[in-house]
Amino acid sequence: MTFQLLKILWWGLLFLLMAEVGLEFRAYHRGFDTIAFGSYQRQGAEPNAPAVSPTIQAASLGDQLEEKKAGEIRYWIASSSHAEDSYLSRELIFPTRLEGLLRESGQLAVVVNASHAGMTIQANQTDLEARGNRIHPDIVILYQMSTEITEISKMLLSPRRSESTKAKGSGGAIPPPAQPNMIVRAFEHTSIYALLKGNLSNRLAGQRVLADSLGGEGDAAFEQQVLAFVQTARRIGAEPVLCTFATSHTRSQFPNVPDAVSSFLFRYNMYLSVIGWLDAVDRFNDILRRIAAKEHFRLVELDTVLSGREENFRDFVHFTPEGHARVAQAIFSQLRQGSTSPLQMAAPHAGPDMQTP
Repeated sequence: MTFQLLKILWWGLLFLLMAEVGLEFRAYHRGFDTIAFGSYQRQGAEPNAPAVSPTIQAASLGDQLEEKKAGEIRYWIASSSHAEDSYLSRELIFPTRLEGLLRESGQLAVVVNASHAGMTIQANQTDLEARGNRIHPDIVILYQMSTEITEISKMLLSPRRSESTKAKGSGGAIPPPAQPNMIVRAFEHTSIYALLKGNLSNRLAGQRVLADSLGGEGDAAFEQQVLAFVQTARRIGAEPVLCTFATSHTRSQFPNVPDAVSSFLFRYNMYLSVIGWLDAVDRFNDILRRIAAKEHFRLVELDTVLSGREENFRDFVHFTPEGHARVAQAIFSQLRQGSTSPLQMAAPHAGPDMQTP
């Protein structure tokens, strides 16, 4: 009996291993980094080209930057998969395009793309703290939101939310969720987990009542993360620049949001409804505007420039090559304006044309 049980377990594990290898192979050729096959050779890259474009210093090479030259200005991009796009070559994503625009304008610019898929603002902050004093960025540009919405949703709406977190209310600091153990974390990096999570989340989300807002607690959590990040940027002597978040569809287009968008959202967040997502984006963008106005930061209005225009997006939050080009141009225009005139100020619901008094 024991032998038969072990035999069944052995064949079961072998089947799962073969399935994982097959799924890893498929994921790799769809543009994702995988455990088994490593980093994908991105679309548009030359077969024998280096893994990183010669015109941009990627996060993985940040420690290899030469000593800062006289007159050199370093820009630090803090984002996630929005700036590290596994579907496109590095020449097409907005950090590379931004560096090109800055250099074409005559500036001795280096853009450090310190972004990686799945990063949160807290992860961006930790990275900046660890490497900022060594790399010496002059300007730190933050473009983050969708990952934060997912993490805050888990924190506030998950059935596993601890009683201590509930007791905090909206007035106190919100602790991070408990971290899974090593075995669970390892499983979460497999392609089998990604496939199961994506398919099951879509189906389960359709069978439950989803939240239409993250409320005041969500606002407080997001603001707390942004303020902690910009304080770190200031502490290392860099100027923070905030970007509002852009999406393929806006609240004004609801309920005419395609099913593909709903499926995409439910795959990553099974707690918020579509209107809940759109509400969170609007509220969090207003928080960014308010922080920028209060703290006298420059603000890049990507929401105003890109949102609701499907040609800019390949899904709800990730850009097409055209979208990346528009992001780079919008950031460049703001930076160029700031270099020749007083800092552009931001106000809630204001567009990018407001000037500092």
